Amino acid sequence: MSNSLAIAAVTSAIRYVLDRALERTHPGQVGDAAVTTLHPSKLVTTDLAGSAGINVYCYQGTPNHAWNLTDLPTRRGDGSTVKRPIAALDLHYLLTCYGEETRLEPQRLLGRVVGALAATSMLTRGVVTAALDLYSGDDTETPFLAASDLADEVELVKLSSATLSLEEMSNLWGMLDTPYQLSLTYLATVVLIAADVTPKVALPVRRRALTVSPSGPPRLASVTTDPADQAVGTGSTVVVRGSRLLGPGAGVRIGSVALAPQPGATADEVRVVVADTVPAGVHAVQVTHRSPAGPAGAPSRVVATSNAVPLVVRPSVNVTGIDADAVTLAVSPPLQAGQRVTVVLGRLSGGSPEDPTDVTLVLPPLPDDEAPQPSLLVPSDDIPEGRWLVRLQVDGVDSLPGLVGETYAAPSVTLPAP
Repeated sequence: MSNSLAIAAVTSAIRYVLDRALERTHPGQVGDAAVTTLHPSKLVTTDLAGSAGINVYCYQGTPNHAWNLTDLPTRRGDGSTVKRPIAALDLHYLLTCYGEETRLEPQRLLGRVVGALAATSMLTRGVVTAALDLYSGDDTETPFLAASDLADEVELVKLSSATLSLEEMSNLWGMLDTPYQLSLTYLATVVLIAADVTPKVALPVRRRALTVSPSGPPRLASVTTDPADQAVGTGSTVVVRGSRLLGPGAGVRIGSVALAPQPGATADEVRVVVADTVPAGVHAVQVTHRSPAGPAGAPSRVVATSNAVPLVVRPSVNVTGIDADAVTLAVSPPLQAGQRVTVVLGRLSGGSPEDPTDVTLVLPPLPDDEAPQPSLLVPSDDIPEGRWLVRLQVDGVDSLPGLVGETYAAPSVTLPAP
């Protein structure tokens, strides 16, 4: 695969083929003709006006779907790179022949273009290497070509003439905003450009193990709570129902936390108690089966995994302290590193009519190296005077307020403290 200089290298290789064609002795040779790589509008506004030559211009690049569809997945589920992503492109070229019309110089040059590209319809590694060596010298305008690795590409670039209708050719030259000159279009395919990333290589397999099961993997049908229709939080009992739930080393995984089934589990129903290691948020619930520990202390491995069912684990919050500097809130489950935390306050009483009825305080996430935090501090200066209902939002999931009589009023905080 090639690096990002592949497109410039293809243009230079085409230029090299045409340069060599002009150097060889041939009938009707146009003296002093040169090969350029300019925008076509420059051919009539620069020093080239009145001279003769061939201009190579890449006017478009399009995806090569045949190669793109055969590319394997490049990333794992966690986003890490399995292999270097590759972009496959077809390059569209406009080859313009210019010179003195009365001496038919454009037509004579066009004949050289057609003959040269018919003889070299494939940019071989030798042609590409020679072109890069010639045009990457320090005395050239393209010394960066020395870093191109197009010559090492697994797929050779092939050249073929592309037919444009009169209307398409007119639109192309109109887009270039310059008067038409004698020209042909060519297609260069395929150019493979590999992303400059390093894939994460998996460690080699030390030991192979095969597990044969007489039935299929576990299957989840529903996830509920006991008692039913309760919010899920730390200490809640979650009831998982389905089929083939019991098996070797059966366990329930909520997010990334594995929980052991409670006694009395059956193949159709498994109960677990949500531990405080399960963070607040939306998680996937799955039943897993693990193999026994292998010989020589080899760890067990997951041999079967069920489908996933979503579960919302809600945070709970209580006010445990109020002083002149801060309000202390106890949080369950403890806050984990990287979680997005917002304190939402709703006015219950106090304050003037002009004061806000709601206050939202966005707290910075815990650093990655911090241990889980069972409490947090909210500066007292950030809370206006009055009595406020306190709610907590963690990773988009809100805590539920408690009732005081017929009103949601717990937990609450009053400032200034009585």
